[in-house]
Amino acid sequence: MMIEEKQLSPKRFLYVFGMFIVSVISVFILAYGKKLLLDQALCLLTLFISFWVVFILSLIHQRKIGKFTYKDTTYRNLFFVSLFSWALMILTYYIPDLFGPVLLIGFLFVAVCDSSLSLASCIFMDLLFCFITGTNNYIMYCYCILSIFGILFAYYLKENRNETRIINYLLIFIIQFVVPFIFYVFTFGNIDLKHLCEFLGLALFYTVIIYFGFGYLVRFDLREEEIAYETFLDDEYSLIVDVMHFSLGEYFHARKVSDLARDCAAQIGANELLAACGGFYYRIGILEGEPIVDNSIAIAQKYCLPREAIQILYEYKGINQHPSSPESAIVQMVDSVLTKVEAMRDTMDSSWNQEMLIYQTLNEFSNEGMYDDSNLTMNQFLKIRNCLVMKGDLYDLRTYE
Repeated sequence: MMIEEKQLSPKRFLYVFGMFIVSVISVFILAYGKKLLLDQALCLLTLFISFWVVFILSLIHQRKIGKFTYKDTTYRNLFFVSLFSWALMILTYYIPDLFGPVLLIGFLFVAVCDSSLSLASCIFMDLLFCFITGTNNYIMYCYCILSIFGILFAYYLKENRNETRIINYLLIFIIQFVVPFIFYVFTFGNIDLKHLCEFLGLALFYTVIIYFGFGYLVRFDLREEEIAYETFLDDEYSLIVDVMHFSLGEYFHARKVSDLARDCAAQIGANELLAACGGFYYRIGILEGEPIVDNSIAIAQKYCLPREAIQILYEYKGINQHPSSPESAIVQMVDSVLTKVEAMRDTMDSSWNQEMLIYQTLNEFSNEGMYDDSNLTMNQFLKIRNCLVMKGDLYDLRTYE
């Protein structure tokens, strides 16, 4: 079971509203440029609002069912992509037919969004643009086909970020050249050397932009996820301050779980920041009391924690569901061991006793099948267990005082 986002937070609502306003203004700019009558412009606006409502509902639904990862649907990124995309569409109105940068718009959307929503958005923008500007069918076909090619290729490059062979960008160059060239021939019946050179230059220009820009956008999207996690883990973050005010003991426990979970995740190549975030907020619901899991999820959703982190909170102690990811398993292991060690720290007189407690606790959970759904291998389990043994000094509360 994946955790649903039960609300559109105020911050996300502002970005969604911003995307809507930018899009409406852009539609009216295009409509004004073609001197459309007011009733025609209102009909276009109604058509656009209908699409927009379906788009947002689909976006929220896909996030609820866990189809999108946190980094793929950051609302701030979608806002800026929408802003730049409509700016490019308005620019398309002022440049010669078939020269529009619709291929770039496809790459913009795919850099931060799911491919299906990217395709729907780009095709709708192409059709709306061509309808408003009254371009002929061949130009509409050209832009739609370019959008399809661009989105498919962008998705391929996004999923294969280490694939930097020049052949990929050569194919982009060929697509950007061939498609407009073909529809120019269909439109005007022939082509001269001047236009042939223009299409070649345009294809080279767009390919260079994609080569340098797309990789940056994808890296920026990933970096934004890192920044978000780092913000949630900063001692000056408001929710962490609330934990400090509630109980320093609870803060020390949460910080130790977070640090140890991060170290363990590094040992097996898991997502360190996700493990650290899930570890700190693992029992954040204690601020509100019982039921801890429900309150943890409510607080996490209020503060817009990543969905993956909220899923870890839902799997607290395996009560509702056993850990479904390596990071969730790590947090459960660390919290369970720490809770026992802290409860018995006054009676344990040697590190040997502590090691035995770690082995016994984790082996019991493993034998019960606690980690069967987490995709942890036996080798990874042993590495995590050894990491906890080696990091025994971190269990001392004095290291955080």
